[in-house]
Amino acid sequence: MKRLHSGFWTSIKYVILLAFLVWTAAPVALVIMTSFKTPFDIFQAPVKWIFEPTLANYEKAFAAGDFTLYARNSLAIALVSSIISIFFSAFAAYGLTQFNLRRAGAVSNLFLLGKLAPAITILLPLFIIMSKVRLLGAYVGPVLAHTAINLPFIVWLLMSFINDIPADLISSAIIDGCSKMQVFWKIVFPLLRPALASAVILAMQLSWNELLFSLQLTDVNTYTLPVGIAKFVGSISVDWGKSSAAATVIMAPMIIIGFFLQKYLVQGMTMGSVKG
Repeated sequence: MKRLHSGFWTSIKYVILLAFLVWTAAPVALVIMTSFKTPFDIFQAPVKWIFEPTLANYEKAFAAGDFTLYARNSLAIALVSSIISIFFSAFAAYGLTQFNLRRAGAVSNLFLLGKLAPAITILLPLFIIMSKVRLLGAYVGPVLAHTAINLPFIVWLLMSFINDIPADLISSAIIDGCSKMQVFWKIVFPLLRPALASAVILAMQLSWNELLFSLQLTDVNTYTLPVGIAKFVGSISVDWGKSSAAATVIMAPMIIIGFFLQKYLVQGMTMGSVKG
């Protein structure tokens, strides 16, 4: 009876996981399928699962937009914002957990509030600031916006990880004559590598896929890949073929990177949540 009960709950778990997999993967699969369909096949109802694939949408998408420029812009913005986010988040998390700072808990809670606040709330003030200093259309706008969005989550991720580092290890380094910063570079930073790897992946993913700030704070010379897709959305209709082809091209790098680095992503996300 006990074995039957255990098997029942195991089956329920697999059903839930399968439902979540379908919920997550189905939209991606539909976009990829649509990118290989003709306009006639795209608008078939119900969805046409068997069709003759075509590369015409990819040819039209690359002919309609400068995707080499968009990809270069996206890569530059994602890299710079991720590096800045990781750099400041690592020091902030270390300071909030290892220094005897007054109201450190309140400050860390403010970081959480920054993550909970809708991203659009910072768009208008950031747009005004960039306009006043004449930096609209420059890389600095989306870089600052993406950094502001990434910082709260990364700080909390690294704080939980640093809190799991044995206190005796840090105390021993201080007794041996290490300063707080030497402890950070020699002890804490090497142990943070799994968490930093997952933080880099998540920060890059958000910046690579972000549209709102990239659309409002850039111009034709600094458009990113999501903005390039938005060009296929007209006021009356949407070119589903070209937009799906462009979306597939944009998704591919992050999917490939996530696939090869998933070990570090899972390790960094879970090690800071398990007490030894």
